[in-house]
Formats: sequence, structure tokens, C-alpha cells
Amino acid sequence: MFLNTFFLLVLFIIGAAVGSFTSVIIYRIHKGEKGMLTGRSKCPNCSTQLKALDLIPIVSYLTLRGRCRSCNKDISYMYPLLEFFSGFLFAFLYLKFPFFDGVTLHLSSVQLGLYLLYAFYTFVLLFTFFYDLHYLKVADEVLLPAILIGLIATLAAPLTPHFFDALLGGAIAAGFFGLQYLVSKGKWVGMGDARVGGFMGVILGWKMVIVALFLSYIFGSIASIFIAMKKKKLAGVKIPFAPFLVLGTFAVIFFGEDILGLYLRGIGF
Repeated sequence: MFLNTFFLLVLFIIGAAVGSFTSVIIYRIHKGEKGMLTGRSKCPNCSTQLKALDLIPIVSYLTLRGRCRSCNKDISYMYPLLEFFSGFLFAFLYLKFPFFDGVTLHLSSVQLGLYLLYAFYTFVLLFTFFYDLHYLKVADEVLLPAILIGLIATLAAPLTPHFFDALLGGAIAAGFFGLQYLVSKGKWVGMGDARVGGFMGVILGWKMVIVALFLSYIFGSIASIFIAMKKKKLAGVKIPFAPFLVLGTFAVIFFGEDILGLYLRGIGF
């Protein structure tokens, strides 16, 4: 029991560090900076290189009270939120894929492989969530390679959709948004949503991606109601949809079978 709890804490810390790295990738891709995976982090306001103490996930933001040590400008809330949710999801994934038994000290290579695969999916989804939330677009530099990796994983990893199931799922979700884009001439959705849908379909398969899309629209509708109440209007307000697609995908990854079973029982199947 102690070792399992310890593993959760370690995975949270690793996940928070991945979240910190993700925030750097988001900024550098948007700015088109070279050396996307290398180079020292710096303050986006004053360009001062950050010290090691300024890069501790979550902790640095709290100790600095959300301000740059050099220029005293506010640090975006995106950084600690991304770090926290990345850490939380990395720990939560361990409950779904418990690759280490703290009692018998047994390590399951299959479960470990699945954990690492879905940890990668988590990185891609969180990247997409915050990138679209911040910049109102998606980044093909991450999303398109992730779709390819997802397809390759279906050929090797157990408990993932079959290859043709993944292809069909990607085609259904991408086609769903692509058709809306064509009919509305880009007024309803963007083609970025089609690419996010393609990734969702590949990692979830055609049945579960339908559930994820349904949930995404529920989440989006609820958020739209709150936004309309706050701003007292909705027309003309740009609402990024990829974050709701990401929420729907996470809901299905962790609870998809339960949600589908509940729905089927509700309609009498």
C-alpha cells in the first residue's frame, strides 16, 4: 500500500514536470522559435533566463506569487494549471494501468507499455487543450505525428482499438467536423477541430469516439451557457472547441465503458 501511494506521488511529480515542459513547447511552437526541445527557458516579458529555482513545477509559481523574479510581471495562470493537471492525470493513469504491484513487487511490462502510451496521449491532449485555449488554434507539429504514432500503436499495443477500427474512428470524427466546416464555410468549426477529431478517433476507435464527441458537445453547451450568462451575450464570442474535445476524450479514456453501458441500459439494451 505504501509503495503504491509512493508511486502515485512520484508519477504526479513526473507528470507535473512533463506539464512544465509542455508549456515551454506550447510557447516555442507558437513563436516559431528554433531549438524547440533545447535551450534555456526565459521570461516571455523581459527575456531573462530563468534559474533552476524558478522552474520547479507548481512550487515556483506559488513561491514567486505568480510574478517574474526579474521584471515582476504576472506569470500566466496557464503554467501552474497545466503542471497540476498533467501531474494529476499521470497519477490517475496509474490507477487505470497499475504496472507495479507494491505488495508482490511484480512489474507488468504490458501494463507499463500501456501506461507510457497513454501518458504520451495525455501529453498530446493537454498540449492541444491549452494551445487552443490560449491561441484559438491547434498545432499540427504535435497533432499530426501523434495521429501517426496512434495508428502504429494499434498494430502493437494490446487493449487499444484495432487498426481498421482506429482508421474508421479517425475518418468518422474528422469527416464530422470537415463536413461542418464545408457546409458553414468555416463559421461553425475550424479545420483544426477535424484534426483533433482524427486523433480522437485513432486512439478511441469508432464506437468510443462517438461517445467522446457526444460528451464534448455536452461540455461545450454547458460552458457556453456560463459564458453567455457572464458576458450577457454569446454572439461574436470566440469559444475554442478543442478543449471540450479533449475533455470528452479523457472522459472516455477513463470511464468510457461505464458511460456507454449506462447509456445502453438507459435506452433498454
